[in-house]
Amino acid sequence: MAAIRTTEYAVRALVALALEGQGGGVKRASALAQVSGTPGKFMEQVLRLLRQGGFVASRRGSGGGYGLARSAEKIRMSDVVAWVDGRGQGREAGRGDAVGEVWGKLQRDAARAASGVLAEETLGRLVERVKAKSAAKGRTTEYQI
Repeated sequence: MAAIRTTEYAVRALVALALEGQGGGVKRASALAQVSGTPGKFMEQVLRLLRQGGFVASRRGSGGGYGLARSAEKIRMSDVVAWVDGRGQGREAGRGDAVGEVWGKLQRDAARAASGVLAEETLGRLVERVKAKSAAKGRTTEYQI
């Protein structure tokens, strides 16, 4: 459950950076936490993880913060999920009995199917879908920094 939450917070941070940082600006972790509804300390951990994965870049100093490391169109959601969730890779699900083996195979098959769907989605396209959904609800964007 924690890995799923971490992945969602990572996606929220990336969407917020893509929506607000298209001019190359950087945003502080506290501002990203506020607009994404993420606890502040946890957002710092998520941003550190995204920086290690090469998805965001950080800048120190009074004007410092975080920004996308590359354009949103070049960030594949499958790469984000694989990086964030990949910390748990290699662990077998269940026990070594028949149920555990069958369940483990089912989980691996489901992960492969999800990866195929996510490989088709870029952060840029996800952001466009968020904008469309926000407009349909009468909002300009979900995130205002």
